Amino acid sequence: MRDGLISDSFNEFLRSLDADRVRAAEKYLALRERLERFFEWRNCEDVEGLTDIVFDRVLKKIEEGAEIQNAEAFSITVAKFVLMENRRETFQTAELDENSRDLSMDNLDKDVFDEQIRQQRFDCLNQCLRELPDEKRKLLIRYFNSDEKTMIPARKSLAHRLGINLNTLRIRVSRLKSKLEKCTKECCSEQKTG
Repeated sequence: MRDGLISDSFNEFLRSLDADRVRAAEKYLALRERLERFFEWRNCEDVEGLTDIVFDRVLKKIEEGAEIQNAEAFSITVAKFVLMENRRETFQTAELDENSRDLSMDNLDKDVFDEQIRQQRFDCLNQCLRELPDEKRKLLIRYFNSDEKTMIPARKSLAHRLGINLNTLRIRVSRLKSKLEKCTKECCSEQKTG
């Protein structure tokens, strides 16, 4: 039964890409390649796996009855969230594997430099978070503070508590995230020149 649902939702996804089955398949392959490049350019390790997660989530939304007007744009938006979650996971579970690292002085110097850059970005992010009004900072933290299994219910619950729909919540968070990214980039560039 599950395979039938996946097949139905995948067929619906293809129809949303193009009414012509051949062109839809070509667009799907092009989109898949575009998403893989998206993750590859952002130095993700499991490019194909992350791309699969994106399509799994898109198909799940279709399965749940969501009407997707622009399948490409929706898939790219989902990919951005998958990237953020992957980076959060990677950051939280990063450990030094002494057996697989080359501990030459050149690599140690590069590691120290990379760590300094990461720390600088982290400090700038914290500074920018502190500059946000309290309720906006708490909104961002609540929005991104869940794992993949509880993410959707947690965000629906957050939207309900705020008295808004999920789409409005996503828009608010997207705007806040853009401001936060801009602030963090400006802070990092000031520290480089200063």
